[in-house]
Amino acid sequence: MECCMLRSFPSFFATISLETVLFAILAVILLEIAISHVFKPKLRLPPGPLALPIFGNWLQVGDDLNHENLSQLAKKFGEIFLLRMGQRNLVIVSSPELAKGVLHTQGVEFGSRTRNVVFDIFTGKGQDMVFTVYGDHWRKMRRIMTVPFFTNKVVQQNRVYWEQEIDLARQDLKSRPAAATTGVVICQRSQMLMYNNMYRMMFNRRFERDDDPLFKVKEERLNLFNKYFMEEHKKLIKQKPPCNEEKCALDHMLDAQKNGEITEENILYIVENINVAAIETTLWTIEWGLAELVNNLDIQKKVREEMNTVLGKGVPITEPDVSRLPYLHAVLKETMRLHMPIPLLVPHMNLLQSKLAGYDIPAESSLLKSIQSFLQPAHFIF
Repeated sequence: MECCMLRSFPSFFATISLETVLFAILAVILLEIAISHVFKPKLRLPPGPLALPIFGNWLQVGDDLNHENLSQLAKKFGEIFLLRMGQRNLVIVSSPELAKGVLHTQGVEFGSRTRNVVFDIFTGKGQDMVFTVYGDHWRKMRRIMTVPFFTNKVVQQNRVYWEQEIDLARQDLKSRPAAATTGVVICQRSQMLMYNNMYRMMFNRRFERDDDPLFKVKEERLNLFNKYFMEEHKKLIKQKPPCNEEKCALDHMLDAQKNGEITEENILYIVENINVAAIETTLWTIEWGLAELVNNLDIQKKVREEMNTVLGKGVPITEPDVSRLPYLHAVLKETMRLHMPIPLLVPHMNLLQSKLAGYDIPAESSLLKSIQSFLQPAHFIF
């Protein structure tokens, strides 16, 4: 009898079609989703477009989550709304008050960063500061970074080098024959200007020319930092240890490594953070500002007139002079308003369920700040 039953199993499974099996699997998944919705606690979620099971809002929104599309959705659903991207929740805020809540008032709750495969590759799975999870590691990295980068003393110590680099860039561009005739492309020279500003702070090093072989291999930055900057700097400080006033950012980070607070990999990824956050974003803003002045000659004329009146004709501008030049200051702010390097800023995440504007924000939701959507007044300079 048992033998007959065993023989009948293959014939039984042979009669079940592939469509039936797939339908059964789909039915089980949908049943599980329905049960989870029935028994999980009811949350007051932000408004948003109707989400489909499994897919969420993928079919309506797709992968095009740029700030212009999100601004249109904000007009329909309000200054805070929710998108379900598969199993991931994406909360978008589009007002100054809510952005302040995410970044400052409730900064601890929403202080973590979302992680994915791409971020893990470029940050060594969160060994940097920008994309790490909020906690002891972040606080430690922040403390270590404050001394060499984020104090007024550092600004005053390095201001003379920044002004020197600007003057060198200006002289270099003026010396090129095409500058007086057809014009020159300043992108590469502007890039070297920004790298020299930051590399002086980090390594006490600079590039002499924009065709420097080391400058050209910046795409392989991590290897470059390790081989040509970190190892060489370690040799120099062994021969002549710097005093506290002579220390660059790398010296402070090496001190933290010596104390067992961070590793050498942490240092490399911190340097990469600085490259992207401080150099590239500032460079994009400089390029946009120059482009706007070239295309708006009346604005350029007013800037020149203000500088000639306040500083004197041909007198180089210094950092403290900016506060005496309100029109130039307005042009700089307007450039940053119109051409934000990162219109949605870096995504934030809450590790635990939180409240925002009276709504429940599920744990591990990604939060985007649509800054561009509330920086569009009716009257502006350009």
